[in-house]
Formats: sequence, C-alpha cells, structure tokens
Amino acid sequence: MTLFWLFLLFFVLLFLGCPIYICMGLASVVWILTNQRVPGVILATKMYAQNDSFSLMAIPFFMLAGQVMETTGITEKIIGFAHSLVGHIRGGLAHTATLTGMIMAGVSGSANADGAAIGSVMLPALKKDGYEEGQAVAIIAAAGSLGPIIPPSIFMIILCNATGSNIGKLFLAGVIPGILMGVGFMVVNYIYAKRHNIPVTKFEGFKHIWETFKVAIWALLMPIIIIGGILGGVFTATEAGVVASVYGIVYGFLNKSLSLSKLRKCLTEGVVSSIGPMLLIACSGVFAYMLTSLGTDKIVAKFVLTYIPNQHLFLLFMLLLGLLLGCFIDSIASCLMLMPILTPIVATLGIDFLHFSIVFTMAFLTCTITPPVGTLLYVICGIDGTPVMSTVKPILPYVGIMALVVILTIFIPQLGIWLPSFL
Repeated sequence: MTLFWLFLLFFVLLFLGCPIYICMGLASVVWILTNQRVPGVILATKMYAQNDSFSLMAIPFFMLAGQVMETTGITEKIIGFAHSLVGHIRGGLAHTATLTGMIMAGVSGSANADGAAIGSVMLPALKKDGYEEGQAVAIIAAAGSLGPIIPPSIFMIILCNATGSNIGKLFLAGVIPGILMGVGFMVVNYIYAKRHNIPVTKFEGFKHIWETFKVAIWALLMPIIIIGGILGGVFTATEAGVVASVYGIVYGFLNKSLSLSKLRKCLTEGVVSSIGPMLLIACSGVFAYMLTSLGTDKIVAKFVLTYIPNQHLFLLFMLLLGLLLGCFIDSIASCLMLMPILTPIVATLGIDFLHFSIVFTMAFLTCTITPPVGTLLYVICGIDGTPVMSTVKPILPYVGIMALVVILTIFIPQLGIWLPSFL
C-alpha cells in the first residue's frame, strides 16, 4: 500500500473523530496486512519496545502527583499566595492564575492537570470579577499551558525518550522561555483588564504576603524539591515523579486532607489519565517504523534540504508546522510522528539538538490552546460548560505570546541553552 493511501486513511480516521492512537495503529495494521515482506509480529514487538523505557515510568507518577495536588488542597494554597503577590495589580485575578500556573508547572508536568486544577478554583471567581466567559477560559488555558514548558514536563520526557537525549538538560532549557511566556501572559491580562475596567483590589500589605506564604510553605516546597532534586543530581526525572507523589501523599495525610478512599481515587485517576499517552506512545512505535520503511524520512529530508537549508528558516518552519498541525493533531502525537523523521535533518543542518528540542517543544505545545483541537481548551471549557467557540478570539493574544517567545528563542538560542550549559 502506497504512502498516499496510508496517509489518506490516517486523516479520514482523524476527521471521523477516532482517537489519534487508533488512527496510527489502524493505518499501521493495514500496511502490515498489505505488505507480505513485513511479519505481523512486528506490530507487537514495536509497540512493546516503544513503551519499554525507564524514563516513561515518570508519566503515571507525575499524573498521580497532579491528582494528589488537587485533592489535598495544594492548589488553593498556591493560589492564595500568588494572589497576595499580584492580586492588587490591575487584572489581579488573571495574574494570580498565571503565576499559579508557573508555580504548579513545577509539580505535574501536565497542561491538562494544571489547567483543570486552576480552573476548578478560579474560573467562577474570574467570571464574577467581570471577565467574559471566553476570556476567563483563555486565561486559565494559557496558565495551564506553561505546565509542560517549565520543568518537569511529560512532553519533554516523551521527546527525550524518542530521541535518547538528556532529559535534565531539556528540563532546564524550558525555564527561561516559560517565565518569559508567563510574563507575556500577564501583559495581555493587564491590557484586557484596563480596556474592560476590571476592578482593582487593594494591596493588603507584606504582612498578608507572609501569612499566605506560611500557609502555602509546604505546598510551595513541592516544586522546589522536585526541580532542585533534578538540578542537583539527587534523583532522575522518573524518580522525581515518585518523590512528588510520595511528598503529596505524606503531606495530605499529615494535614488530614487525604484519606484512604481519596488516595484510592487519586491512584485510579492517575492510572486512567496515563492510559492515553501510553497507548499513543505504543502505537507511534509501529507507525514510525512504517514511515521509515516507506522512505518518508528521505522524502522530507530532500524537501527540507532543498527548500529550507537555513537553520533559522528550518526552526521557523517548525513553529509554523506546530501551529498548523496543532489545528488537527495532539502535540504528543505530532512529536512521536515527527521526531524519527526530523532528528537526522537536524544533524545534517548542524543545529544544536538542545536548541532544536526546546524550540520544537514550545512550538508544538502551543497547539494545546489553539482551536479547534486544543485539548486544554476543551478541558477548561468542560468545567462549567463554556462553549469552545467563545474562546477562539480571546485565546489568540496568548498564542501570539507563545509564538513570539519561540521566535525569540530561535534567534537568541541562549534563552534556551544558557541555563543548561551554566549549571
């Protein structure tokens, strides 16, 4: 079966609403059945080999950490502290959501987990404060999107597992760009609040900041321990997921916010939320093998080296590709499909792979908040039933900020690679 018909089958299944792992898996099965030279056992071996990785064990643990964080009230304590810091600035509640997203990004590594946790608490408050429903969702979605950019990051773990690159270095590469995105989101929040005359709350003083800090100190230690442990070489990214989960569980039992029944629910939801990414990774193994066998990597390499031979142009092409594919395909699926094809091209063009990886990560994570497939938008809208179409216009400035930071990182590589090289 030719490459054209296989891609046609893939996109037909995609537009029919099939999960992306089924689109990958079924296209691969059809290819194997119509190709007598490929043994059927390759399906099982490739799917198993793709998930047979120590680093991927971090996914269920970070998912569990996110569930524990929400159940034990860690989210509310972080929100309270963030609000004491920035709540008095115009657009204070929106800034609180963004700052909370930046802090919580250091725990779960999942945009959906962070967005759902922040949205469940802050969405009603934002609407009550005068924010339109679409704008409120856009603010929360943008804040949640920082989860996989500021370390730790499930997306980065999957990318490094697919390429064999260093997870710790890529984690560090996301710190400065992630902070820049957060600051940019706050600028957008401020402009919106000023235009719509959102009320400004009074600064409650440094004593109030200290009081909220004391309440939130054990919650704030969670991301500090995780990131500090990884940076200090105390534990790996996978072990960091275990540490985050254990810390959250111990914290929950000590302050009596977690019971055995709640823990069982967290464990169940952590496992269930890990099934999707793991199925996607498994099916991507045989799908990538199919693409390589059909010579897709050579076709793409010839096109890129002929028409996009410049390093900066190639990285800008990655941003454009991320924005376009994000309209149809999930970011993790895009990563798993493209990495086997793009990695040799990056080497041929002489691009620093860490630089490419952080640009690729940010470019393809932008699609978590781009309609119509932006999964994070659907998660936040699902909290209170806000129509997804109402978020299309409000989300565009936040997408623009993410794209701008990607462009800055392309032309100023030190934004991404300085911190890993320094530490």
